[in-house]
Amino acid sequence: MNRFNQVLGAALAVQVVIAGGLYFGGQPPATDQVQMALLNTEQSLINHIAIDEGDAKQTVLSKVDGKWQLPDYHQLPANQSKVLDILNTLETTKIGWPVATTESSRERFEVSDEGFQKKVVLSQGDKEIQTLFLGTSPGFRQLHIRRSGEDEVYAVKLNSYDFPSQNTNWLDKTLLQPKGDIASLKGVDFAFNKQGNDWQLSTGEGEPIKEEIENLTSTLARLNIQSAAEKLADQIDYELMVKAAGDTLNYRFFKDGSDHFISRDDYSLAFKINKSDYEKITGQTAIQLVKKIIAEEQSSIAESTQYDNTPKVTTSEPEKEVIQNENS
Repeated sequence: MNRFNQVLGAALAVQVVIAGGLYFGGQPPATDQVQMALLNTEQSLINHIAIDEGDAKQTVLSKVDGKWQLPDYHQLPANQSKVLDILNTLETTKIGWPVATTESSRERFEVSDEGFQKKVVLSQGDKEIQTLFLGTSPGFRQLHIRRSGEDEVYAVKLNSYDFPSQNTNWLDKTLLQPKGDIASLKGVDFAFNKQGNDWQLSTGEGEPIKEEIENLTSTLARLNIQSAAEKLADQIDYELMVKAAGDTLNYRFFKDGSDHFISRDDYSLAFKINKSDYEKITGQTAIQLVKKIIAEEQSSIAESTQYDNTPKVTTSEPEKEVIQNENS
């Protein structure tokens, strides 16, 4: 009996080994599980991106003459590096084994055709190349994703917030920054030209305060807009003409309630900016930019009055006659 049990046990062990070999032999090595690219197209073919979050939240990016822009947002330029970064991320993202393949799992992970958190449509002109459904997050920097027309749901290293559906998130916020070094500035009561590393007054007298002027030009060089606004100014609070890289840029500043705006001649729109930048620019006048010379002149006059203590002697007419008679 013991001998018979031993034979049965050996036969069972052989069957387990064979079954295990058949199962694991059919599985690809672990190193092959992350080698499939998420995108099944080349990045260079993509010139149109639509990001849909539902509830009428959608942004469209279109590549025109080699530059990405926002056709549904006044055709303003998009942040080129941000668009390229997200395309590079999609191109380099890999997928391994799916976490689910059933229809019910699509609903659970929110990656179905109708029930998704976000849908990203990549196209070449009017031809749709690939659509990705973005769903729930299983962990830090992880996202459930499904490719259109497929059942498989994958967990990939992506962030949902890298695909915003608001136009302002893709807008080029540096749009109104002067291109190149600023060569001249002209305000209501001042005008400066840059000669080498020094600033000179174009009109009037005095010596420009280099530090104050460079604070102004630095604010302009780092100026970021927040959003576009179709509202035009009822009254301009401040105007500034800037010359940079051969271009003449006319800036106008105005407020509407607690909001601060800027406009420029080459755009028919106004743009919202933050209060700090607004005040740094509009607070500059000749008094601030040439105040050192004015202060020195006033100080010089005050000093001459303060230290001239010589008594002033006045002589009446009768006294003058007496003095003349004595001298004769």
